[in-house]
Amino acid sequence: MKTQSESPATKAKIAGILAETGRAFASLQANIKGISSPTIVISSAVAGEGKSIFSAGIGIVAARNLSGKILLIDCHWHAPTLHTFFDIEPPENNSENNEDIFLQQRIMATPYDNLDILPAPSRHERLETTKNALNIIRTYKVNYALTIIDTPAILAANRYMVDPVAIATESNGVVLTVLANRTPRQQVKKAQTMLEVSGSRSLGLIINQYRNPLAN
Repeated sequence: MKTQSESPATKAKIAGILAETGRAFASLQANIKGISSPTIVISSAVAGEGKSIFSAGIGIVAARNLSGKILLIDCHWHAPTLHTFFDIEPPENNSENNEDIFLQQRIMATPYDNLDILPAPSRHERLETTKNALNIIRTYKVNYALTIIDTPAILAANRYMVDPVAIATESNGVVLTVLANRTPRQQVKKAQTMLEVSGSRSLGLIINQYRNPLAN
């Protein structure tokens, strides 16, 4: 895989979140200790909470501190932004075959050692989104020391999106990002209740102080 390079603007975005993610990573690391090829879901109650840039930051910190490679998976198929924090342009997939779209997804190297990313598929209209997303996660996570999954917001209105609760249920834990002084408490509580009812394991809340216009 060819290593990507970052622009100065992208480096600035990442630098703004690394201090926060560095503090959070120690707690996350303790929660996944002893688990083989663990998966962590990063989500939020509503859109615009900065979960994608937080996912990127956790991936960078994990790659610097864990033995083995780290994989970021963008499951926000309808509005992906995770790749933008690494100046990566996902390849176009022009296949008319659903199975080909699944098989031709490409893991790409980031500018950071031991950190790979699996961008959202460029075409997903005919895919059974949640089913295919789960298959993708199961296929690739076994090759990595840690897999971090960026999902859509839990209370998002698009019923055709990848279901974040279903993804969280199959993970080893889920972190909810909350944008400081913005997210209504009742929406956070509703999202937490949905995760609890599903049997998902909560790894806590992250109060995100960093606001980025591309974050979702």
